[in-house]
Amino acid sequence: MEQEQLAGKRHIQDVPIIDSINKEIIKAMPLWDFFDYGSLAVTRSNRFSYIPAHTHSFIEINYVYSGKSIQYIDDKEITLKTGQAVIMDRSVQQRIDYAGEDDILINILIRDDDKIRQLLHNENLVTNSLTRFLFNASQPNFNHDNYLIFDFNNSPITLRTTENLIIQGWKNNGTNKSNRLLNLLMQTWLIVASENIIFQKTNYVDAHQDLMIQVANYLNTHYQDISLKSLARHFGYSANYLGDKINKETGHSFKQLLQMRRLNIACNLIQQTNFSMREISEYIGYDNHSSLFRLFKSNLGVSPSEYRERIIRPRQLDLKSE
Repeated sequence: MEQEQLAGKRHIQDVPIIDSINKEIIKAMPLWDFFDYGSLAVTRSNRFSYIPAHTHSFIEINYVYSGKSIQYIDDKEITLKTGQAVIMDRSVQQRIDYAGEDDILINILIRDDDKIRQLLHNENLVTNSLTRFLFNASQPNFNHDNYLIFDFNNSPITLRTTENLIIQGWKNNGTNKSNRLLNLLMQTWLIVASENIIFQKTNYVDAHQDLMIQVANYLNTHYQDISLKSLARHFGYSANYLGDKINKETGHSFKQLLQMRRLNIACNLIQQTNFSMREISEYIGYDNHSSLFRLFKSNLGVSPSEYRERIIRPRQLDLKSE
């Protein structure tokens, strides 16, 4: 697929294509044949391409084996460098920027809640930030937009464990012996990796009980025609009170959250459809094309048309500087 990407000068899609403007814009990464040999899998992301915004049907760990990976996790730009990793729950929205020749991103995937419970059923495991993350991920009624970021560069043991896990994942042939060894390596990784967390976005509560999660979900669904006033009215608060609470809890204003949501949707429409910029502007709730232009320029430093050109001819894209 990487050679097709280069030879065709076009984006080879890894995420389901939007076949209608009425379909969901942010799709879940499908299981496909990732798990042919068991409920743990190791894959490698394709270089020379973008991965548009998506959620997950499984728990995903991204590990940068070499180079770097520029990602947007819940619309927050994050650059992972060699030896760094991120683990994401299913509701996290992720898109991955263009990957160059030296950028190798390895994916370690955990298929379902039953596998999480098996991994946690180990007398040698102690409660830590990573096991707490996985426990929350296995609870169906909890929110699932948590993620952790790691840096293993100062931990040779963790680096070696991660690489052994990757090697065994590549070699896995589905036999009982192979699966047992992969499980043991994964359980070891849960012990050593927890000491290397450098950032975490976690909120371990029932989604139905947390106001800000409900607010965020409502904004994400009604981004086309929402205002702070209408949002506050829906939840029974004054606009001033809710605006202040959003700012305090998220570190962003209502306007910033709305812009980030619209940008994510616009990027996906550019990546996955042939809609004109006028159609995209109208779809995300803008009255004119100039608003879309300002959105891209202020957040990505390029115009919407320039962004589309980057997608069409990824080899000509200059990677962001360190």
